[in-house]
Amino acid sequence: MKHDHISFKEYTMDNLSLPSNIADLIPRDNMAHVVHEMVERIPMETFLPYYKGGGTSAYHPKMMTKILLYAYTQKMYHGREIARQLEVHLPLMWLSGFQKPDFRSINRFRSERMKDLIDDLFREMITLLVADGYVKMEDYFVDGTKIEANANRYTFVWRKSAEKYQEKLQANVDRLIAQIEAIVEEEKAEEIDASPAFTSEEIRKKTEEWEKRLEAEPDNQPLKKAVKKMKEDYLPRSEKYEHQLHVCGDRNSYSKTDVDATFMRLKEDHMRNGQLKPAYNVQAGSSGQFILGYSLHQRPGDTRCLLPHLETVREKYGVEPERLIADAAYGSEENYVKLEEKHISALIKYHTYEKENTRKVKKNPHHQQNWTYVEEEDVWICANGKKLVRTGTSKQTTESGYTSVTRHYQCHECEGCPFRSACTTSKYGRTTQWNPVYHEQKQKARERLESEEGQARYRQRKTDIESVFGQIKQNRGFRRFVLRGLQKVSIEWGLICAAHNLLKKAARDKQLSLVA
Repeated sequence: MKHDHISFKEYTMDNLSLPSNIADLIPRDNMAHVVHEMVERIPMETFLPYYKGGGTSAYHPKMMTKILLYAYTQKMYHGREIARQLEVHLPLMWLSGFQKPDFRSINRFRSERMKDLIDDLFREMITLLVADGYVKMEDYFVDGTKIEANANRYTFVWRKSAEKYQEKLQANVDRLIAQIEAIVEEEKAEEIDASPAFTSEEIRKKTEEWEKRLEAEPDNQPLKKAVKKMKEDYLPRSEKYEHQLHVCGDRNSYSKTDVDATFMRLKEDHMRNGQLKPAYNVQAGSSGQFILGYSLHQRPGDTRCLLPHLETVREKYGVEPERLIADAAYGSEENYVKLEEKHISALIKYHTYEKENTRKVKKNPHHQQNWTYVEEEDVWICANGKKLVRTGTSKQTTESGYTSVTRHYQCHECEGCPFRSACTTSKYGRTTQWNPVYHEQKQKARERLESEEGQARYRQRKTDIESVFGQIKQNRGFRRFVLRGLQKVSIEWGLICAAHNLLKKAARDKQLSLVA
């Protein structure tokens, strides 16, 4: 069989001719170039404060930062994977200068060196993006998402359970002490009520006291049994419950494998049964789909995360927005008032905004928003012209110390009213409540939201911050933290946000080059 017409390109593995610069082998639009150029622009003074000097020479901080940022843009989140890729992945090898830090060095740099460095690094990157015209500080789109912790979902500790078990234990301790000390007759000892008076330290002291007494009364069998019960059962359990409640703090739960993680309901539950999982509530603010600031929280609700988030991004990243846009989860009286004090224009829907705009409510003559308020008399006039007079005031104080005041009103003329059955089912007459401060803030919010500019900016929220979370969680598959502990997951999320901004910068540059 003849093969005269078959030809191949020349192929040899000897005497290869390589370019003088390895960077020439990497396409110009590769993320490695974007990462390299951005990190090189960050002053060396940003890194130096986190090195003491002396001892064995450390890997260069810029090199370690480059390989971490590039790895996160390529969906490489584990230290071992990054170390493996340093052997074969050309852009990563080029960024490292062909050095090969092992996974321990990578993890140590990420967990220890980056502890404070990540905030300075992120701030420098934002400053450069603003200077280059990629980011404007006018609008700040805020939203939150929950990221699952690197913890076993079945190692939960619940505050209420710990309190219940602690209360039962205290009852047993009280009962035992009453029996030994003969405070009450033995037959009545079973009727003693639980009293959470004895801490683990007090139980230890009482046990030591009984042990000394036992030396003088070695044949006292009830005392001997009591000492054994205290030392082997009550004292360890008391210490355990106190530790659990201390770790919980103001939370309702935590995970034993990551004590900083709180159990929350995640939308991305593949079982679709609303299962609680250990997670962190991540708050982030963006502009033009660039992340300007972030913070991590241990509470599942977004409402009370807004003000701490703004304080964090102001202190760490110098971000002080002129206009803040967020969904109804952030619409509370305290948030409106505090934002107004900071001179931040808030485009935030309150919880009942959509409901109040429905035809059913607008056409309902018995809804409070369709009544008349007479300020001089401090009364509400209902659909039948009857007065609802003020009956009292209640106050509610938040964790941050903000006090909300609500007025309560009641109608005493409902008897014989033809609208009573449609208006109220209470036998005492129609009641309502009103918060003047919140009412005023809601009116201002409504005016801002219903303006032409407000509507346009609020529509932009979905394409701005929500798409950021979509890209991170869906496109780059980051749904679960690799590290554990609030401090370490903050570092990890900072790297995710920095990597996202670099990817967005690269995409923007590509668009501009196509237009040009």
